[in-house]
Amino acid sequence: MKRKSKAEMILEIYDREAMGEVTPREIAIINRGLIEEFGEGGVLAPAEIASILIDEDLPVRFDQVFNMSSLDDRYEQLFSTAIDLSSLTSAEASLRRVQTLYAQLLRQADRRGTQYARAVAREAKEAARLAADNPRLDERVRLEQTEIAEWFTIWLQTPLLLDRWLELRKASADYRRTFLASPDKKT
Repeated sequence: MKRKSKAEMILEIYDREAMGEVTPREIAIINRGLIEEFGEGGVLAPAEIASILIDEDLPVRFDQVFNMSSLDDRYEQLFSTAIDLSSLTSAEASLRRVQTLYAQLLRQADRRGTQYARAVAREAKEAARLAADNPRLDERVRLEQTEIAEWFTIWLQTPLLLDRWLELRKASADYRRTFLASPDKKT
């Protein structure tokens, strides 16, 4: 049997729940149904759901639905100031903020939130990697960015071991020689 499309599911949920005018409450009900059917990836932005309903001439409270924030807005706000890769010190603080938020979301069984945290970490890792590969940057900065990219890589592989791993890494002879050998070098 062919699986229903998201649009078909939206209309089915609308009918099944005997919805009238669609407000944020109905959008939330529809999204819960989409998650049940398609998993976390089934979620649609409120405007997308409203558009499908409007195409079927169903009543939608524009003033309420189009002012709804998307589901990722919460995570964007949570992580908006989380990342600063300008130095080893700020990158470590950033990674610890991501770790703290990730652990909270994990305790809350917020799968979408933990996925968002991992996406933020992947973006930070990629930004550091790109900076490390930039020949126009100072060699010192490139070394730091290489180190930062490695930190985020390790966190993505084993997020719950970050504290211990970072402690061992910073105690290593290689780290001390590279980043702590000169008094003018900042960590």
